Amino acid sequence: SNTEFIYKNAQGDASNLNTICQQMVSDGVDLVATIATPATQAMVNMKSDIPVVFISVSDPVGAGILTDMEAPDNNATGTSNAIPVNDIFDLADELTPGIEKYGILYTSGEVNAVNTANSAKEYLDLMGIAYEEIVVTNSSEVQQAAQQLCSECDAIFIPNDSVIQSAMPVVTAAAREAKVPVYGSSAVMVDEGAFATIAISDEEIGAASADMAVEILGGLTAAEVPSVVVPATATVVNKTTMDSIGVAIENTDGITFVED
Repeated sequence: SNTEFIYKNAQGDASNLNTICQQMVSDGVDLVATIATPATQAMVNMKSDIPVVFISVSDPVGAGILTDMEAPDNNATGTSNAIPVNDIFDLADELTPGIEKYGILYTSGEVNAVNTANSAKEYLDLMGIAYEEIVVTNSSEVQQAAQQLCSECDAIFIPNDSVIQSAMPVVTAAAREAKVPVYGSSAVMVDEGAFATIAISDEEIGAASADMAVEILGGLTAAEVPSVVVPATATVVNKTTMDSIGVAIENTDGITFVED
């Protein structure tokens, strides 16, 4: 095919992100595919006539990307990876029973992380389980926050948060040393040392998003391609972390193990 793909990574930096989006607009590309909430918000805020197909945005309506999943506005549509918070806590109860206090670690500037953290707190309140949250503003604060939560909590939950995800190695090091299980919100976090999650298949959500892009490049507008929520079905466990924190899993049916 004669399709040209231009890949850009903002490395978690908001000003880089805006520069990349401005460049895409000035280059007049035919379509922009954005991964996760910050990149999608930045591109949609350009208010250009270039259609946007977003991938893995947990709450497109809450993030202000569109107002109706069925009839997307703002020239953007795509796939949502709504985080199955209740299922992740149920998994934690199964794999590491007896957790009396959770730490919750996320970034103040990411609406997706804030929304997921709020869902987690609602669930824990309902279940009568204590929690402590630390909200950071950038990746340089993550190590100290992770060490503090590891010393004060039985387990840590991390929402879908690109800043924390980029700093996962320091979270992993603190958690392994303290033998505290970290439950993440993506398979990427588990690949980088979080203990476990219930995740969406990256291949599945990528394929669904690609199908939307093909429809738009074929002549449909973004408004004519409904946004979809791709369900999370894959239980992923990091075996290296499992061994280092001393957890044994009796029933491994349906679990995908990764190592780092």
